[in-house]
Amino acid sequence: MEQMEICDVQPKVKIDRGRKIWPQHLAASLATLSAACAGAVDGWTAAGIPHLEQAYNLTDNITVPGITYDEGSWIGSLSPLGSLVGAIPAGYLANLMGRRLLMLIMAAPMFLGWVMIIFADKSILVLYTARFILGFTCGIITVASPLYSEEIAEVRIRGALGVYLDLMFNVGILYVYVVGAVLPYLWMSIASTMLPLLFAVTFFWMPESPIYLLSKDQIEEAEKSLSWLRGADNQSSASIEDELKEMQSFIKRNKVSISVSGDQTSLPVKIINVFKSISVTSATMKAMNIIFGLMTLRQLCGMNAVLAYTVNIFEEAGSSLDPHLCTVIVGIIQLISTCIPSFIVDCIGRRILLIISGAGMGVCLLLMVIRFYLLNQGIEITLMGWLPLIAVNLYIVACSIGFGPLPWFMMPELLSNEAKSWVSSIAVCLNWALAFLVTKFFPIMINDMGPEATYGTFFIICLLGTIFVMIFVPETKGKTREEILCQLSGK
Repeated sequence: MEQMEICDVQPKVKIDRGRKIWPQHLAASLATLSAACAGAVDGWTAAGIPHLEQAYNLTDNITVPGITYDEGSWIGSLSPLGSLVGAIPAGYLANLMGRRLLMLIMAAPMFLGWVMIIFADKSILVLYTARFILGFTCGIITVASPLYSEEIAEVRIRGALGVYLDLMFNVGILYVYVVGAVLPYLWMSIASTMLPLLFAVTFFWMPESPIYLLSKDQIEEAEKSLSWLRGADNQSSASIEDELKEMQSFIKRNKVSISVSGDQTSLPVKIINVFKSISVTSATMKAMNIIFGLMTLRQLCGMNAVLAYTVNIFEEAGSSLDPHLCTVIVGIIQLISTCIPSFIVDCIGRRILLIISGAGMGVCLLLMVIRFYLLNQGIEITLMGWLPLIAVNLYIVACSIGFGPLPWFMMPELLSNEAKSWVSSIAVCLNWALAFLVTKFFPIMINDMGPEATYGTFFIICLLGTIFVMIFVPETKGKTREEILCQLSGK
């Protein structure tokens, strides 16, 4: 059972408005450069698979066929499958090694994966292996990065820093969209290798999370880290001391009776024991239900499928513009729209943005259903060729202000310190498992069910997701970690 004293909330630390916030923004943005690496992995399929599907002349008499439809679907879906596998140990590794060190180490296999793609040519086995390795690193990154960003942030800017993960993910997608549109396939892959190198060189200079350091009883290092992150001139200033005490209190108050890391039993046994210690009505169980629900809806609304098969979608929908140009426009719109939550999420709140996001995506998917229905009926309306570009971009905007970024940073917001790592691992596993299924079966659904039924299914899921948020998701804006746990406990 969770200790009941978690709801004996201590007074909030008085925020010194004179503190500098740029170090927190710098650390969060550089940490989430790892997410830009993951975005490039996701967006590569949009230009990479159509190239690989084309046959090319090896010599005057020998033509090498392109990859098959099924092989292309596996190349696209093996990355989320690798992410699923990588997310399983990610929380444990983040606790063992630290958030910062784990992310830095992941730059090496990420670089290796891109090098394998460069030299793979059309070797299916090498491409499969490279995509799985790249996905594996993405799975670890998407657990460690949100933990780091949430733990270094003050309450007043926690939402703004949390949005960086999805923002940088979209930077990576746009980056590979643009280089894929202007550079040949080989140079697109070579350009992608630059991202993990840039991340490793820049993030190396950032401090470790003070909460992680305190959990390992490295109090002096935690104080140095917090002083740098808060821009404090005097490391021993009263505000720093007070915040350190609050963090220590949070760590002590939110331990469950069976520690995830305090004995020598195996990791699976530890997780089973923790589950047994949690009641159905506990704050952790309620948080898990909300997080798993948001992650499920985030993927089943079709977001990953739209990003992975953007070129194909525009080709099938009869867009008036070149599909590759449309893809670049989508990437730009997505990047711009992801900036919006960073300015408003700490003012408007998470819950309202999620509701607007779910409803907006549903409307856009309904427009796609109408477009494909008219195409199948042979009805062509003036300017209807612009509808796919408009609908997909509005869908991206709606996704980017809510269901895209918010589940990632609400995940550590809702959880106690003891539950953060292992629940985050399970939630990210769920996210990537569903991403694999959606990415793998989206082209099959389009082929077997037709576009109308496929987008209609996504529309229904968006509708259900909006209702789920309205009923079950609490507002966490402006609340301390202990206040959020008390709200979930109903006390």
